[in-house]
Amino acid sequence: MDPIAAGAAANISSETAKGIFHEAKRHIRYVISYQRYVKNFEEKLQKLIEKRSRLQQDIVVAERNVEKIKADVQGWCGRVDKVIAEKKDKVDDLQVKANNKCFFGLCPNIKSRHRLSRKAEEDAATFDELIKDCQFNGVGYRDVPQLIVDTDFEAFKSREKVFEDIMESVKDSTVSMIGVYGMSGVGKTSLVREVHRQSREAKSFDSVVMVTVSQTPDIQKIQDEIAESLGLRIEEKSTVVRASRLRERLIQEKNQDKRVLIILDDIWEKLDLAEVGIPFGSQHKGCKILLTSRNKNILSNGMGATKTFQLGDLEDEEAWEFFKKMAGDSFESDKELQSTATEVAKRCAGLPLAIATVARALQKQSLFVWNEALRQLQRPYSENPSEISAEVYSAIELSINHLRGEEVKQVFLLCSLLRRNANINYLLRYAIGLGLIKGIDTLKEGQDALLTVMSTLKASCLLLDSNTNDQFFDVHDLTYIVAKSMASKDNQVFALKKDDVLTDWPNEESMKKCNKICLQYPTINRLPDNLNCPQLSLFLLYSKDRSMTLPDDFFKEATNLKVLDLTRMQFSSLPSSICQLTSLSTLCLDQCKLGDNITIIGKLNNLEILSLFKSDIRFLPKEIGKLVKLKLLDVSRCAKLKTIADGVLSSLSRLEELYMGGTSMQWRQSSATLADLHALSRLSTLEVQIPDAKAAPHNFFHELQKLKRYKIFIGEEWEWEWFPMYQYSRTLKLRLNTGMDDLDLGIKKLLKKTEDLHLGELKGVKIALQELTDEESIPHLKNLHIQNGLDTEYIINDEYEFPQLQSLALHDLPKLISFCPQHETGATSSLPQHELPLFNEKISFPYLENLWLKSINVTRVWHNQLSSTSFRTYEKLTTLKIEGCGSLKHLLSFSMAKCLVHLTNFEIIRCYCLREIIFMEEIEEETRTGITLSLFPRLKTLELKHLQHLIGFCSDYQTQVIQFSTLKSLSIYNCPKLEGFIYRSSMKGNQCFSNHVLFDNKVSFPSLEIVRASNLGKLKMIWENPLPPNSFPKLRVISITNLSNLKYIWKNGPKYIFSFKNLHQISVGICKSLKNVFPASVARDLPQLSDLAIFNCGVEEIVSKVEEGYDSETTVTFEFDQLSYLRLLRLRECKCFYPGRHTTKWPMLKELTAYECGEMKIFGTQLITHNQQLDSQPPLFLVEKVIPKLQRLGLDSEYIAMISDGQLPNNLFHQIKAFRVVGNRAKFVNDFQISFLESFYNLEELCISYCEIKELFCTEGDTGNKGTYDRTLSTIRKIELMKLDNLKHYLWKQDVQVDRILPNLETLEVHHCTNLMSLGSSSVSFQNLTTLNVWRCQGMKYLDTCLAVQGLSQLKQLIIAECTSVEEIVANEEDDATCDIIFSRLRSLKLVNLPRLKIFCSGNHTFGFPCLEEVIVSGCPELEIFCKGVLNAPLLQSVEYGEGKEHWSGDLDSTVQQLHSKKVGYQGIRYLILSEFSKSMEIWKEKSVDFKNLQDLEVEECNSLKYIFSVSMALELLQLEHITVKKCPMMEYIIQKEAEETAMDTACLPKLKNITLESCSDLKSFCMGNITLECPSLLTIKVDDCPKMYAMACTRDGENTPFFNDKVLCANLDSLELSSTNIQNLWPDEPHSAISSSVHKLTFLTVKGCHNLEYIFPSFLIKNFVRLFKLDLVNCENMEEVILTDEAAEEEGMTQTYLFSKLGILELSRLPKLGTFCHGENSETDSPTLFNQKVVFPNLNRLTIGGIGKCRKIWHDKPTMNSFNQLTFLWVKDCERLSNILPFSMVKRLEKLETLAIMECKSVEEIIGPDDDDGFNSSESHAVTSAQMIELKSIPKFVFPKMRGLTLRVLPKLKGFYSKVHTTEWPSLKKLEVCDCSKVENLAREYINFGETEGESQPLISVQQPLFWVTEEAFPNLEELHVIRNSNMKEIWHGALPNLYFPQLTRMRVIYCQMLKEIIASTTDEVMNGIVFSQLKS
Repeated sequence: MDPIAAGAAANISSETAKGIFHEAKRHIRYVISYQRYVKNFEEKLQKLIEKRSRLQQDIVVAERNVEKIKADVQGWCGRVDKVIAEKKDKVDDLQVKANNKCFFGLCPNIKSRHRLSRKAEEDAATFDELIKDCQFNGVGYRDVPQLIVDTDFEAFKSREKVFEDIMESVKDSTVSMIGVYGMSGVGKTSLVREVHRQSREAKSFDSVVMVTVSQTPDIQKIQDEIAESLGLRIEEKSTVVRASRLRERLIQEKNQDKRVLIILDDIWEKLDLAEVGIPFGSQHKGCKILLTSRNKNILSNGMGATKTFQLGDLEDEEAWEFFKKMAGDSFESDKELQSTATEVAKRCAGLPLAIATVARALQKQSLFVWNEALRQLQRPYSENPSEISAEVYSAIELSINHLRGEEVKQVFLLCSLLRRNANINYLLRYAIGLGLIKGIDTLKEGQDALLTVMSTLKASCLLLDSNTNDQFFDVHDLTYIVAKSMASKDNQVFALKKDDVLTDWPNEESMKKCNKICLQYPTINRLPDNLNCPQLSLFLLYSKDRSMTLPDDFFKEATNLKVLDLTRMQFSSLPSSICQLTSLSTLCLDQCKLGDNITIIGKLNNLEILSLFKSDIRFLPKEIGKLVKLKLLDVSRCAKLKTIADGVLSSLSRLEELYMGGTSMQWRQSSATLADLHALSRLSTLEVQIPDAKAAPHNFFHELQKLKRYKIFIGEEWEWEWFPMYQYSRTLKLRLNTGMDDLDLGIKKLLKKTEDLHLGELKGVKIALQELTDEESIPHLKNLHIQNGLDTEYIINDEYEFPQLQSLALHDLPKLISFCPQHETGATSSLPQHELPLFNEKISFPYLENLWLKSINVTRVWHNQLSSTSFRTYEKLTTLKIEGCGSLKHLLSFSMAKCLVHLTNFEIIRCYCLREIIFMEEIEEETRTGITLSLFPRLKTLELKHLQHLIGFCSDYQTQVIQFSTLKSLSIYNCPKLEGFIYRSSMKGNQCFSNHVLFDNKVSFPSLEIVRASNLGKLKMIWENPLPPNSFPKLRVISITNLSNLKYIWKNGPKYIFSFKNLHQISVGICKSLKNVFPASVARDLPQLSDLAIFNCGVEEIVSKVEEGYDSETTVTFEFDQLSYLRLLRLRECKCFYPGRHTTKWPMLKELTAYECGEMKIFGTQLITHNQQLDSQPPLFLVEKVIPKLQRLGLDSEYIAMISDGQLPNNLFHQIKAFRVVGNRAKFVNDFQISFLESFYNLEELCISYCEIKELFCTEGDTGNKGTYDRTLSTIRKIELMKLDNLKHYLWKQDVQVDRILPNLETLEVHHCTNLMSLGSSSVSFQNLTTLNVWRCQGMKYLDTCLAVQGLSQLKQLIIAECTSVEEIVANEEDDATCDIIFSRLRSLKLVNLPRLKIFCSGNHTFGFPCLEEVIVSGCPELEIFCKGVLNAPLLQSVEYGEGKEHWSGDLDSTVQQLHSKKVGYQGIRYLILSEFSKSMEIWKEKSVDFKNLQDLEVEECNSLKYIFSVSMALELLQLEHITVKKCPMMEYIIQKEAEETAMDTACLPKLKNITLESCSDLKSFCMGNITLECPSLLTIKVDDCPKMYAMACTRDGENTPFFNDKVLCANLDSLELSSTNIQNLWPDEPHSAISSSVHKLTFLTVKGCHNLEYIFPSFLIKNFVRLFKLDLVNCENMEEVILTDEAAEEEGMTQTYLFSKLGILELSRLPKLGTFCHGENSETDSPTLFNQKVVFPNLNRLTIGGIGKCRKIWHDKPTMNSFNQLTFLWVKDCERLSNILPFSMVKRLEKLETLAIMECKSVEEIIGPDDDDGFNSSESHAVTSAQMIELKSIPKFVFPKMRGLTLRVLPKLKGFYSKVHTTEWPSLKKLEVCDCSKVENLAREYINFGETEGESQPLISVQQPLFWVTEEAFPNLEELHVIRNSNMKEIWHGALPNLYFPQLTRMRVIYCQMLKEIIASTTDEVMNGIVFSQLKS
C-alpha cells in the first residue's frame, strides 16, 4: 500500500473512530445523566416563563393606555406560548416513561431515558433562542383613533335618494368636493356620520376623517384632529408650518395610491383649506372633501363644491314614526294621549332634532304634561318660546344673527311674518313701502335687489322654496317661531296666523311699542275702536270673516303707518281715519267689497303703491289722479271695472307699473282711453286686455316699444290668466278674425320683442308667421303657442333658426302640412305632401326644451333619414308630448332617440296609427356590439295612452338589453294591440308568434318606482324570468287594470325567482283570466308592502303553489308586516288565499274591505279554527285578532249576517271609525238592518252600497212587522249611499226624524242611485250638514224642495254632478209661497255636467248666499239664468266654468246669463242631450262647438234627424263612452258615411262602452256605409222597439246581413239586449275571425220580440261563448231551435256536443215553435226533447221555461253527465204538451234545487216521469187508475234536501207527484202551494211498510193515489201550506192533518176545497190540552 495513502487512511480511521467514540459517549450520557438534562430544561423553561410574564406586564400597561401591541411582540408571545405548552407536555410524558423500569422492575428503561435527555436538550436550546429574541424597544404603539359613530342612524325614506346620490358622488373620482346644506336641526351631521361609517366599513377610502368646524373655526384644533386621525403627530406651533406638515402627509397618501375622505362639518363661512393644510382639486385627486353648512352659497361660491345636496324636512308619516320611536310606547294604549301626541308631533314641523328633543322630553309623561306641551306649541304669541327645545332655538337664532346687514335681517323678518301666504310681488310692495331696500330709484331696481336678498336667505336655508310654485316662498315652522320670538322681545311685532283665535288684544303699553302687526286669517272676536300704535309701520289684516268692520277712527293713532293691507274686507265706505295716514306708501285693498266710494284714497299724497286686485270697484274716480307719486297701480281682475275717470291715468306721471288685466274696461272716448298711456313716460310694465286692436289710437302700439315687461291680450275671447309673477317678461296673445297682414305695424314691432307669443283663430292664414320672418327675425321668442288655425298649412315660410325658443305648442291645426314648405332639394323633396315630416333639417331649435303637438294630421314629426347632426338641434328637449295626432305613423328612429339625452317627460296620447315609438332598423354597427343599449338617460316619466295600434315601444331587432336608467314612472293605458314593452316575436312559417309579455329580459328599469298598466288586451304576463340584472329593484307601486287575457303577473321559471322587496302598493283589477296574483316566492318576500287591492278578477287563489322542490306538507307562513290597507273585492272564482297549508300574519292592518270573494274564507273565530286544525284552508283572518285593530272595515251582507246572528262578540267593533256595507249581488242576499250599527260605538263614516234597501231607517221587528228606526247613532258624521237602485223616490219617509237618528251628520254623499228622484228630506233632516255631494243619480229631477233646503243652515259645500235628469236644484211646488231662502254658510257651489239644468230654482224666491266664495258651473249648456227672484252673493268674485277658466260680469245671475250667451257650457262638455227644439240641437247642427271631450250623448224626441254622425264627426269623439237614442221616428242610422268621405274606411270609437237605442221606428242600422265599425271598449248594446233595425253595420240599405258581421269589431262586448227588432240572423252562418272574437266575452244575452229569428247560434260559434252567464229568449214567434246544427256534420256521423260552461241563468219563454234547444238524433220524431244529450250545462243555476207549446219533454230520459247538477231554481209554465216534468233519472241531480214551480201545464199528470227500468212500461203506468192494486217491491224514495218552496198551480190532470207508490222527504221545505189541481183527491198519505221480515213477499194492497207518499220525517220544517181551489180534494191527509207530521206549521190556507170533510186530526187529549198545532198563527 502506498505509505501516503496508508497514512491518510489511518488518519481517517482515527478521526472516524474518535467521532464514533464521542457520539457513543453522548448517547451514554443521555442514558446515565438524564436528570441533569431535565434539570437544565426546567431552568431554561422557568427563565423563558419569567421573560414572558414580564413582557405580558408591559403589554397590559400598553393596552391600558389604548396602545396597539406591535406585531413582533405579538408574534414572539404567540410562539412562546405555543412552545411552552407543547414542549413541557412532551417532556413530562417522556419523564414518566423514563422512570418506569423493564424486566419486572430489575432494569432501567434505557430507550426512554435516551429519548427524554435528547428531547430536553433540544427544547432547552429552543428556549435559549427565544430568550435571546426577547429584545424589544417597547411593546406598543398609538394607532390612529377611530371616530365613534352612532350605528342607530335613522334611514328616512324621503332621504334615501339624497343619501344614495351623496354616496355615489363620494365614490365618483371626478367629483372632488361635495356639499350638504340645510337648516339647523335637519340632520346634516347625522347623515355625514353615516357616510363616514359606511365609507369606513366598505373600505372605500384608506382613511376617513371627520372634523367639526363650527361658527368660529380653530385652525390648530382642526389640524390636530385631522392629524390624529391620520396618525400624524405635529409638534410645531406655527399654523403655517403645521399646515405644511399636514399637507405633506396627505400628499404622501396620494403618492402611495391611497384615498382619503375628509368630512368638514358645520361650516359657517369660507374656510381656507390651504391654511388648514388640505390639498384639494387638481393638487390631490385622491383627497375627497365632504362639507356641511346651513348656507348653500358658502358651499358653492365660497368653497367651490362641485355638487351640493339639500336636506329638507321629514315627510309627515315618517316624522310621526320617528316621533313614536323617540317617545317610546308610552301612549300606544291610551287613545286620548295618542291623539295629543299626534298634534305635538305635527308641531315639530318635520325637523329631526326638534322631534327627538320634544319626544324624549315627554317620554313616559302623564297626559296633563302632554297637554301643556301642546298648549305651548300652539300658542300664537310667545316671548320665550318654550315650545321648542333650547338646542333648536339657539341653533336657529344663531343662523339669524349671523345674517350680514340690517337690510337682509329686516327682509327676513318680513318674510317670516308673511310665510306662505304672500308671493314675491307682495313682498316687494311691502318692502318698498317700509323703505327696507335702500339706494333704488325704480321698482325694477327694487325687485332685483329684493331677489338678491332672498337668494341669500334661501342659501342660508332660512327661506324655503314654496311647494305651490316658484313665485311664492315659505319659512320653516320652527324658523318662524324663533324669528317671531326674536322680533317680539321688545314688543315690536304682533302676529297671528290661520286657526289662531284672538280673544283679547295685547295691553296698551305693548301696543304702543309695536311697529308691525300681521293678522293672517285668524279668528278675531273684535277689533279695538282705534289702533293706539304710534310706532306702527306695517298693518296687515287678511280677513277670514267678511262681516268684520273697521271702526271709523281705527287708524287715528297710527299716523306713522307706511304699509296697509286689508284683504277680503267688506266696506260700506273706507274708515275716515285712513286719510290721516299721510306717511302711507303702500295700500292694498285686495278682494275687498269697496263699492264706488274710494275717493278718500286720493288724499294719501305719499302713496307709491296702490293695489285693488280683484275688488268690486266699477269706476276709478278722478281723485286717484291726485296720487302723483304713484309708481304702481294694480286693478287686475276687477271684473266690474268698466270706466276710469278722464285724466286719471295721464295724471299718474310717475307710474312705472300698471296692471289692468281681467277687467271689463270699455276704452271709449268719454272716459279714459288707451291714448292716456302715452303720457306715462316712466311706464315699464303693462298688463292690459284690448278687445279690438282697431280701437287703439294711432301709434299706440308703437309707443309700447319702451315697455320692459308686458302682458297684452288682443281679441275678445282670451280669458285672463292671473300669474303672480312673469314666467316670461313679455307676453302677447293675439286672437284676430283676420289675417296677420292687417296687423298694426306697432303690433308687428311689439312681436319682435315678445318672449311669449300665443296665436289663435288665424282665419285664412296659410303661413302663420310669414309676415314676421319675411321682414326680420324674432330673436327673443321663448314660447310659441299656435292654436285653432283651421286654414294654417305652415308655420313659417323658409329656413329659420329660433335662437331662444324654449317651448313650442301647436294645437288643433287640422290642415298643417309641415313647419315650413317643401323645397326642391333636401331629404324630403321626393316625398308626397301628405308624408312630409313636421320638422326637417331646415328648421333649428337649439334651445328647445318643451314640445307639445296636439290634434295635427302629420304622418311623421321628423324625417326617418334625418341625420344625427341635424337632429341634435332637439337634444335639449326635456318634455315631449304628442296628443291626438291620429295620422302619425313614425315618431323616432333609434339614432334620434339617442340624441334626446335631456328628455325627462315623454307622453304619447291618442295617436291611433302609431305602431312603435322607436323604430330600430338603423342601429349603428358599434352600438350592436354592446350588451346594453341606454335610452333617454334622464327620462323620469313615460306615458303611452290610447294608442290603438301600438305593438311595442320598440322591437327586439338586436339581442341587446335596452335600459332606461332613470325612469321612475311608467304608464301604459288602452293599447289593445300591445305585444310587449319591447316587442318580441318569433316567426313560424309565415305567421308571427309573440310571447305577450310586458317585461322580459330585453328591458331594464333600475330606477323605476311606479308601473301602471290598463286595457292591454293582448298581454298574458307582466314579468317573465329571467330579467336583466338590476331590474326593478326600486319598484314601489304596481297598478294593473282591465287586462282581459292576463294570466300571470309573475311566473317564476325553474331557475329564477323574482324579487320585489321594495313594493309598497299593489292594485290588480278587472283581469278575468288571471290565475293568481303572486307566486309564493314573491308573496313571502314583500317586507314593505303597505297597500294591496285585488278586485273583479278571475283568480282562483291569491298566492300560487310553492315552487318545485318545496315540501308540500310544510306549512308556509306569509308575513305582511307593513300591510295597512287590504281590499279584496268581487273575486267570485276565488277558492283560497293559498292552496296549501299556510298561516298569515297582518300585524299592521288598519283598513280591510272584503266582499264577494267566492269560496275563500275571509273570517273565522279562534274556536272554529281550533276545531278545524287539520283543515289546510284556514280563514284569512281570525276576527279576534284582526277586527279590534281595524279603523276601517268593509263587508258584504253575507258576513254582516254572520255578525248579526251573534257569532261574533259585539265588543270587537269598538275601534272601527269607517264601515262599508256592500250587498252581495252574486247571491241576491242584500238585506241590511240599520240596527246592526249599534255595535260600532265609535263609527264616524258609513257607506251603504248595492243593497236592496227601499227605505233608509226602516227596521224589521221580531214579529216581522216593519217600522221606523227610533234610536240614535250619535257618532256618525259622514254617510255615503251608492248604487241603491231600490230607493225609488226619496231617501226616507217624510216622517223619519233624521236629525234625531243622526244628530251629528256633517257629510252626505249620494251617487249612482239611478231611481232616486230627490232627497225628499224635511226642513229638519240636515240641520248639521256641512257637505252635500250628489252625483250620477240619473233619475233625479231636483235636489229638494224650497221648504227642505231652508233647513240646510250649516251647509258649506254643495256639489251636484252628472245627474242627467236634473232640471232645477231647488224645486218650486205650485203652492209654495214666495220666501227668503238663505244658505247662510255656503262657501262652495259646484254644478257640473248637468245637461238638462235650466235654472237653480224656478220659483220667484229671494236667495241669499252671504258666504259664497266659489261657484263652478261646468257642462250645463241649458242653464240660462240662475234664478228668477232676488239674488245676493256679496263675496262672490268669479264663476269658474272650466279648469282654470273664470268669468265675472258683476253678479252671479248676469255671469250665468253671459256664459250661456257665449256657449261656454259646451266648451269641453262631457254630457250632452239633444232634443228637437233645444239650444243644443242648434249648436250640434251648426257644428260650431268642439265636442272632443264628449262622454255621454243622449238624443231624444228629435223628429227631424235622420242620422247623428258622419264618419269624420265620429272620429273626433274619442272620449265618447255612452250613447242613447230614444223616440226619434225619422232616425235611420246613427253613423252614416257621407259622399265626400270616400277615403275613410274605419269608424273607431275607442272609449264607447254603452249603446242604447229605443223606440226609433225607422232605425235600420247603427252604422251605414262601406266602413268598419270598431268599438274596442264596447260593453253593452241595448236595442228596444226599433222594428226596422236588422244590423249594427251595413254597406247599403236593405241588404240581407246579420246583426253582427265582419264590419263590426267589438271584442269586449259583455251584454247584448235586443227587443222588438227586424233581425233575421244574429251572426253569420259561416265562420269568421272577427265574429268569433266579438262573442268571446259576451256574458249576458237577451232576445225578446224578434219574430224573424228562427235560431240564435250557428253551431260553429258555440265554443266561443266561454263567458255566457245569462241567456233570455222571450216571445220570438218563429224560433224553432236555439242552436242551428251543422247538417253536413250530422250526415257524416260527426256527433257534436255543445258546452255552455259558464251559463248560470236560462229563460225560454213564449216560443211557440221551439221544439228543441238543438236537433239531435231523434229530431224528426213527433216527441222532440228540449234538452237532449248534445247540450251540456254544468253550472246552470236558474231555469225558466214558459209557453213552449211544441215541447213534449224537457229532458232526455238520460240527460248528459254533469249537466243541470247545480240547478237551484226551476220554473215551468204554460207548456201544454208536457205530461211530466222530470225524468226519473233526473231527480238525483237536483240535490241543490231550492225552488220548484209548475204552473198552467194542462197535460201534466205527474211531476216525475216513470222509470223505464221498473218493470212497467210507459203506457201501463198511465193506464193505472187512482185506486191501484200494487205489489210492493222496491219502493223509490225521492229526497229534495235544499227545496224551500214548491208551487203546483193550475195542473188539471195532475194526479200524483209520481205515479207509483213512493216516499218523499222535504227536510228544508218552508212553503207548499197546491192550487187548481182538480184531479188531486188526497194531498198526502203516509207510506206504511207491510213487510215484517226481510225477504218476505209483499202482499197486494189497495191504495188511493195521493199527491205525495210521505213518512213521518217528510215535512219537518214546513211553515206555510196553501191548498186552494182543488175541487175534488177529499183529504189533505188520509183522514185529516196530523199535528205530529207538521211540527213547524205556522200558516195554513185552505180555500174552495168543497169536498174536504176534515182538515186537522187530533186526539181528545190533545184538544183538551190545547196543543193541537200550537204554533199555528194564521
